[in-house]
Amino acid sequence: MKKFSLFLFVLVSACAMETSKRSNSIETNFISSLSDAYVGIELNNSYQWLGIPYAEPPQGSLRWKAPRALEIKKKKIKAIKYSDPCPQVPSISLESEELSNIETQRRGYAGSEDCLYLNVFTPKNIKLDKKLPVMFWIHGGGNTSGEARSYDFSKLASAHELIIVSINYRLGFLGWFYHPSFAATSNNLEDKSGNFGTLDQIMALRWVKENIEDFGGDKNNITIFGESAGGHNVFALLSSPLAKGLFHKAISQSGATNTFSLKEASKFFDNQDSSLLTSSKEIVSKLLVASETSKDLFEANIAQESMNEFKLFEQMQGIDLSEIFKVYKKVENSKEPGKKMIPRVLSDGHVLPKRGMQFSRKNFYNDVPVIFGTNRDETKLFAAMESDYSTSLFNRLVIIRNQTMYDLTAEYASNNWKISAVDNPARDMISSGKQDVFTYRFDWDEQGKLLWMDFSKIFGAAHVMEIPFITGTMKLLGIERFMFNEENLTDALRLSIAMQSYWAEFAYTGNPGKGRDNNLPVWKPWTKSGDKMLILDSENDQGIIMSNYELKRLEEFKRLYSDSRIKKEKTKCKFLTNLVENAYENDAISFYNEKCKQGE
Repeated sequence: MKKFSLFLFVLVSACAMETSKRSNSIETNFISSLSDAYVGIELNNSYQWLGIPYAEPPQGSLRWKAPRALEIKKKKIKAIKYSDPCPQVPSISLESEELSNIETQRRGYAGSEDCLYLNVFTPKNIKLDKKLPVMFWIHGGGNTSGEARSYDFSKLASAHELIIVSINYRLGFLGWFYHPSFAATSNNLEDKSGNFGTLDQIMALRWVKENIEDFGGDKNNITIFGESAGGHNVFALLSSPLAKGLFHKAISQSGATNTFSLKEASKFFDNQDSSLLTSSKEIVSKLLVASETSKDLFEANIAQESMNEFKLFEQMQGIDLSEIFKVYKKVENSKEPGKKMIPRVLSDGHVLPKRGMQFSRKNFYNDVPVIFGTNRDETKLFAAMESDYSTSLFNRLVIIRNQTMYDLTAEYASNNWKISAVDNPARDMISSGKQDVFTYRFDWDEQGKLLWMDFSKIFGAAHVMEIPFITGTMKLLGIERFMFNEENLTDALRLSIAMQSYWAEFAYTGNPGKGRDNNLPVWKPWTKSGDKMLILDSENDQGIIMSNYELKRLEEFKRLYSDSRIKKEKTKCKFLTNLVENAYENDAISFYNEKCKQGE
């Protein structure tokens, strides 16, 4: 994988999260919650309570266990600084002091297992007994990285009188990890599920439900929202029976609806139908070798199948995290054929239905008003990292070698993302009789230039580009100087104000309508015929308009196969092979098999 040590590396390594660049500790202007149980700070025209614990630390005997309810030992909690992030590979998304920390570099990971904390943002001078809508943010980062402190929601909270809650949750192999022997050591169905990151989010929602009135929030008006992996987790919460009643509206930004079965998450790589190098059994075997419990992988495979379940689980809970990260990184960097498993929620039959995420019947999901959206050029962010049609200079600067093919790859892959994350779930919900489904596409692509690099062509409306518009900070990991300039900033700010207004109105009412200020184009719900989605763009371009633009997988596959811009049939099939992985529609899969599987 190509790595860019300047802005590209910054953007991608964090799955592009917005950094606050604020001090991690503030000692002035203390603010107390209504109950006087929490002490926060006044900052950026808002009140903030930072680093509030919502569950017991999931470490030691609680590693790979569902979160446990917190036993409050202090009468007053000082919530004036962010908590450590959950364990992850060090990235630029983290505070600079942690990145440069010698201990972080030595142990090979950042963060702490004691990481289940949340933050609360409120408008300044709010009457804490006033019940304002609550927005509950779930950060992105592929479910392997990221942290709540990377997002500054003070402006959104103040501009529209909202309560914003942001959370940390377990990531990677600590967040979603199912192993049959681990599950056998507990009678608790949540412990058995492997969905520990999802359960963290549910526990945080329970905390909000029980405590948010102390901060001026309305426990009966909670909107969950998240981007990328956060959007994926929003879909999971929509699907989870355990989350029923804990939220009242949902926004998924660039999310996903695919899941792993317990079998997929745990089976050995050399199983006949397996293709996951990072399955739990593969990881456990490598850890047994690393801890010298077994001399090689063959012996480790046999050992973990025969070892006493309680003994194996106890041994795994006792392994130092640095050793786990060493093994995991070796697997991720392996050139051995086989997909690397980016954590998805697990269809365990308790936290998530065994059928996975399905929205065709109302009893299959939590029925609340929803917004689903993607960015027009989602995949250009990842194409800039690694693509057949781009390269890097000095491992720093990106060069597009074939702009036409670069754009075509992004077009079809981004449309495929839209089908999975927007069109399919929207159609399914509408077919179930649901009416309050709103969708969008973010089209802003007016970034600046650096040297020969035109960021509007490299990234365009790529993954994560909508985040600074939602927060209103117009900052994105320090690369805002490449995104915004004197020519585009005024128009970008207008779009940002509009998007915040829509999101806020949805949080208040469940219908984004004309925005909170009632002065924007009407955002209409998805209908079977007619309007489908709102396009979000600057006034310099097409502006904010409704569109009936709708995509279906089979039609998109057919369009690709007949696209005259792609000259070689081999190239067309290569494109389709990359797209069919996330396809569950039988007609689309059959078309692919017919066109591209013959003669193999």
